Amino acid sequence: MLKEYHIVRVRVSKAEYYSMQGNAYLGLAVYDDTDSMLRFSASSFPAALQFTADQEYKISGKAVGEEAKAAVTNFTAKCVEDGKGVGKALSFEVAEINVKEDGVTMK
Repeated sequence: MLKEYHIVRVRVSKAEYYSMQGNAYLGLAVYDDTDSMLRFSASSFPAALQFTADQEYKISGKAVGEEAKAAVTNFTAKCVEDGKGVGKALSFEVAEINVKEDGVTMK
C-alpha cells in the first residue's frame, strides 16, 4: 500500500539536520510497504542538503491528510538513489519505522 508523507525533517547526523521553515514542508514522499521504499515525488530541500547513496538518514514526516495531528512518522532509511542526473528519483530503503504520537524528537 502507498502512503504519502509531508517531510518535516531530515537528519544526517546528530549535529546536521534540516527542518521545515514555517509552513513550508521539505518535500513530499511516498512510502510503499510492499518493497519498504520511500520515494520523493517533489522536494524543496535546502541547497546544503545533498543526499549520498548508501548513507543512512532519519526522515520525519506527517501523513498527508493528518497534518493537524501531532503524530510524526520517523523513518530510518538508507539512500539508494541520490536523485542526481536526468530523470533520477530520490529513493530510500527503509530499515525502521517509528510513529511518535507527540511530535518529532531530537535524540
